[in-house]
Amino acid sequence: MTENSSEKTQTKIDISLLQTFHLVAQTGSFSSAARKLNISYQSAANHVRRLEQMYGTVLVKAEKGSRAVTLTPQGSALHTSLGDELETILARISVLLNDVRSVMRVGVPQALFHHFFPTIIFEFRKQHPDIELSFFERDTILEQMMLSGELDACISERYFGEAGILQMLLGEYHLCLVYPADWDWVVGGQNEIAQFRDQPFITYEPGQTIRSRAQDFLTAELGQAPKIVTTASGCTSVTALVQAGIGYAVVPQWSVGDDDQNTRKIILDQVQAVKVYFGCSAFLEKNPYLSEFQKICLETMGFGRTGE
Repeated sequence: MTENSSEKTQTKIDISLLQTFHLVAQTGSFSSAARKLNISYQSAANHVRRLEQMYGTVLVKAEKGSRAVTLTPQGSALHTSLGDELETILARISVLLNDVRSVMRVGVPQALFHHFFPTIIFEFRKQHPDIELSFFERDTILEQMMLSGELDACISERYFGEAGILQMLLGEYHLCLVYPADWDWVVGGQNEIAQFRDQPFITYEPGQTIRSRAQDFLTAELGQAPKIVTTASGCTSVTALVQAGIGYAVVPQWSVGDDDQNTRKIILDQVQAVKVYFGCSAFLEKNPYLSEFQKICLETMGFGRTGE
């Protein structure tokens, strides 16, 4: 039996060689990289030389009499191609080495967590009772947490566009304007939204997707910026303030039921729908637990899928 030619030529690369090269490229010297890795100067230099032998070209040039180094064009190309992906992998390995338990770390905006995740967690634990789930109710810093290796997966209303993070569209939802049930407003008609021009507006903290989208819409409809009186971190809190009669708000359509006796709602079909993505680290793409978790999220959240 002949050996497959692709198997013959396949090269096994020790990730420590890439890590050393990455640090040499970042710091500009073997000695700085060696200190960060707690190895000798000679070991750092040897790592890079071994990588050069495997790569078949010179990656780093050291000036005679100087400890500073420069990258060759090939070295620059390799360092650029490694990019943030290597940082993410190294960070994730560090987390794994410091936590040998079976833990899956997931970031989720608070509103989505409160509304959907009790059911999602229940369904997941029926199949995988030995996996510990650790949730971080965040929104604006999910991308940063994914890149730093603090999370295995996330549910996000933003598309990151990062090579190290795979994102799948779960679907999208519409926003609705909610107001206290005892406000005597006319529902429907051309001036439906204009009634709220001088009313107190409750919204999310700065930087959150729904706040930005709601402010843009209301400013256009009212001819002025809405009068913000209170901000909160999630739609559960925002809706509670509306139910207490403090003001009106724009929240996800699913966050207020049709049978809610304390509020009324107007569906804002004219506002761009909010997309919701499931994201995971690229090197965990085939992890069976994450795949199952993603499937349960898709089935439970039940958002309308788009053609994207």
